[in-house]
Amino acid sequence: MPNSLLAHIASNFISEYENVANSSIAYLLNEYPASQEALKSILGVDNVPTYYVTEMSTDSNGRPDVTGLDGNGCKSVIIEGKFWANLTHNQPNNYLKEITDEGKILFLAPDKRLNSLNIEIDKRTGSSEKVVISSWIEFLSLIEKENNKNHNHQLSSDLLQINELCRKMDTEGMPPLSASDLDPMNGRVASNFSDVIDECNPILREWEYSDFKGTKTTSAKYGHGFYFRGYNFGCSLYFDSRKWFVINNHTPIWLYIGSNDWKKSETISHYLNDYDSFNSFDSDFGIILHEGMDKNQIVDHIVNEVKKVLEYLNRKITNG
Repeated sequence: MPNSLLAHIASNFISEYENVANSSIAYLLNEYPASQEALKSILGVDNVPTYYVTEMSTDSNGRPDVTGLDGNGCKSVIIEGKFWANLTHNQPNNYLKEITDEGKILFLAPDKRLNSLNIEIDKRTGSSEKVVISSWIEFLSLIEKENNKNHNHQLSSDLLQINELCRKMDTEGMPPLSASDLDPMNGRVASNFSDVIDECNPILREWEYSDFKGTKTTSAKYGHGFYFRGYNFGCSLYFDSRKWFVINNHTPIWLYIGSNDWKKSETISHYLNDYDSFNSFDSDFGIILHEGMDKNQIVDHIVNEVKKVLEYLNRKITNG
């Protein structure tokens, strides 16, 4: 599909991608009943407002992207459109204070971000029935489905425009740079994680069940790490910026565990999944870090987690 005019204009105003998309959603909901029918479907409600405003300020609970006002002027729907920006401290808990008793909050995000956004919101709210999370593409597809019942050519044209904008943000490997992306602290964080990996190396060398003979430290496309053997496993402890982003547990520190010659093993993968299914992905084990840890605590934590998982696997495989 060629670039749309809307996507082209938005791409020239990097920081405005979300604003352009959210304004477009408000426009669709105000202009087309089919969009309101799609919103009913995705929220699982019988009625939604017919009037929507963007960036409506509150006294102390932030400024939602899109707010739907009922006949009494009350906020019965809040829509928060996300691409790659973090949740603010108001989202979603303070927004829940703003909506009516029967109100709903809809988060729209790229497909690639849905799992991590679900986890992040659940941590903040528990599991609130008032919060719905969907992809941009799913919502727009529902509008298109509703439009097909009584075709409106202008709505189809508008949907092509917003779909192209969302497709660019949803599928491109690298979102457009923002000021926060260029913050030098990002480089410092990545450098610190590489340093942490290096500091784990001499500690693990002192572990009686490790063997570093013939192994090396290496840097790769997405990070930095080193090889070693633990018990009879061929291992690699490493920082990986790509796994940090794309894998659901979202941690920067990973331990690969294979056979003695570093080949993947179905047996190891099976027992690794038994050990911790949430943080195990085939032969890779994600080591979760926690807020507030200083550098020494991070190093100690990583080393201890490495020992624990390898001890478990050795015991399971040795004993059958």
